[in-house]
Amino acid sequence: MKRRFPILLKVIILGIGVSILTAGAAITVSYFNQKNQAEKNIVDNIDNTLDGVDDIFTDAEGQYTISYVKYLTDVKKYVKNIYDNDTEKPTPDQFDSFEAFANDYKARYRWLYNVDPRFGILQPGESEFKIEYFSILNLLNNFQMSSAGKSVFLAYRDTDNRMIFLADSRMDNAERKPNDYYHVPGFYYQIDQNDYFDDRYHQAHRGYILSGYLTRFTDIYTLPDEYGNRELIASLFIQYSFDSAAAETRDVLLKELLILGLSSLVLIAIYTVFSYLLFVKNVNKLSNASERIRQNVIDNNLNNVSEINIKSNDEMKVLAESMTEMERAIINYADIIKQEAREKERTNAELAVASKIQLDSLPESVFEDQNTSLRTYIKTAKEVGGDFYDYFYLDENRMVVLISDVSGKGIPASLFMMKGKELIKSALQSYKSLVEAINSVNNMLVKNNKELLFITSFIGVIDFSKNEIRYVNAGQEKPYIVSNNEVIKLEGESNIVLGVEEGYSFKEESHKFNKGDYLFMFTDGLNESINDSNEEFGYQRVEDALANTSDLPLDEVINKVNSNLDEFAGCKEQFDDITIIVAKNRDNELKLHYEKKDYEVITDIVNRFNESYDYLSEGTKASVGIIIDEMVNNLISYEKREDLVIDVEFNLLKEGLRIRIISNGEDYNPFANHKEKYLEKFHSEIKEGGFGLSIVKDLTKSYKYEYKDGHSIIEVVVK
Repeated sequence: MKRRFPILLKVIILGIGVSILTAGAAITVSYFNQKNQAEKNIVDNIDNTLDGVDDIFTDAEGQYTISYVKYLTDVKKYVKNIYDNDTEKPTPDQFDSFEAFANDYKARYRWLYNVDPRFGILQPGESEFKIEYFSILNLLNNFQMSSAGKSVFLAYRDTDNRMIFLADSRMDNAERKPNDYYHVPGFYYQIDQNDYFDDRYHQAHRGYILSGYLTRFTDIYTLPDEYGNRELIASLFIQYSFDSAAAETRDVLLKELLILGLSSLVLIAIYTVFSYLLFVKNVNKLSNASERIRQNVIDNNLNNVSEINIKSNDEMKVLAESMTEMERAIINYADIIKQEAREKERTNAELAVASKIQLDSLPESVFEDQNTSLRTYIKTAKEVGGDFYDYFYLDENRMVVLISDVSGKGIPASLFMMKGKELIKSALQSYKSLVEAINSVNNMLVKNNKELLFITSFIGVIDFSKNEIRYVNAGQEKPYIVSNNEVIKLEGESNIVLGVEEGYSFKEESHKFNKGDYLFMFTDGLNESINDSNEEFGYQRVEDALANTSDLPLDEVINKVNSNLDEFAGCKEQFDDITIIVAKNRDNELKLHYEKKDYEVITDIVNRFNESYDYLSEGTKASVGIIIDEMVNNLISYEKREDLVIDVEFNLLKEGLRIRIISNGEDYNPFANHKEKYLEKFHSEIKEGGFGLSIVKDLTKSYKYEYKDGHSIIEVVVK
């Protein structure tokens, strides 16, 4: 037996799986912890930057630092004044996209970073606030570098939900074109309770502007006035992402994967070695022992028990001891089986002998004579059965036919059957009365019947001279007489079975049994046979099988019944013996009529004769064939009239077989003036013709011819 998937490989795979799951879980937890910590560091760094914005724009005494606040205040006022008074300012819904709107807005307000205190329009690069503007840009760049943000910008949000762009940390990039200095300034609307910015600046919510990047911001106010009021002049926005956090986490993750991978390989190797030593090694020993036991059973080599060397004091050792005990039990059981097999073989041999003795004790299954044609059939459910039959003559006119069924099965029933069969035959031959004989048999069977067995039996005596049957039915199935295709059941009162009650007086009955009728006897194994639905074959199916069978040979009658039974029972196993006897009261007279002048008549006459008188010797049948051929052939050959009618009659008499050939032909006596001629070699008197008639005379005991009522009649009696 080949091992398709060794247990050691399963152990290794299990270890690898556990290692992968454990390492994966650890790496996953570590990855998210480090990623969350890196992202928290980025947010904390940005928040720290935003927390110091107010200190940068104002000093400790509350004075403006440099002039950032003043610059932003002046720019906000100027931009707001121009923007509010710009009646031609576009709205986003006037454009196909925010990009088109942003480009128009930049074209209108590109010069916003070049304004002077008088809010007049100057040429680019000549603003008095240029220093302050670039200082703000420098400040925004510092915020960007210190916070690691992607971009930093200043914008103003007014009470009308407008957002006006003021400055961007990227505007001092020398590589940028002037159009790129303004990062899409535009409107700020509130729609459906959600704040939207144009283009890249979208929904504002809880301090974040959710756009292409995450955004955090803080508001910048003026110093409080004498009333304590402060004014919002701008908001500082820092955009950022967690890309750097993810990259940093991936680097750490790769290092951890490498370390865990190497450590896992070492642990798996250690795990495999210890698993083999502590577990797999013992399993292999048990497997090898099991294979050895299996092969020994196949090879019938169960002799010695070998111990399985398991040193560990655990379940493996218990299993090894159990396998050793199992092998010992198998060896003992094999010895028992061998002994039982030898005993069974001896018993089967004895049963085979008993079955042969039983069957040999029964008469032949085919019997033919001038009185009857008889066929028997028996099929036992076991090697030996309890059914039996018998037939024998009491004198030249009376024949006994009996069929019986012994209770029980096997050898006891067979022995009781043999005893009953011999008692019945002996009693019938000893007593003149059928009832006296059966009473005697019953009394003898009751004695010494410790097994309490009994026999059901139908015993019939056929009197061929009276064409009747006298019978005693001792609890057996009621047989049938089939007469002219009519199925007649031999009703009447059934007696008790044989061997039960001593002193019981059995009753005899009788029935007509005419020439051509046949008697069909059977045991209950036939009518009580069942199919897969536990339905019995029953009497009606027996009667249906016997219908229209008067003209059938007896063998075909039995075959028809068995065929119907097989079709009914299907694959259901036979549970009881089946025995059948068919005995026919032979009609020894055969009459044939032909109204045609044809040589085929000869063949038909011979065939019909052989079928009806098949019990006669082959020599007799051959003689009849020669006689018919010679005499009928002469009629057909020499008779002139074409409307020839031929009648042939056969009748079996004590003195022999009488054949009469009657025709409406001319008055011609074939035996008159006939000179005997014999087929002797080179006989000088041999001439053509006359040899056939000489042979006919030689085969017959007597012959004669007469012409009566216009018919010629030839009558011969065969020897």
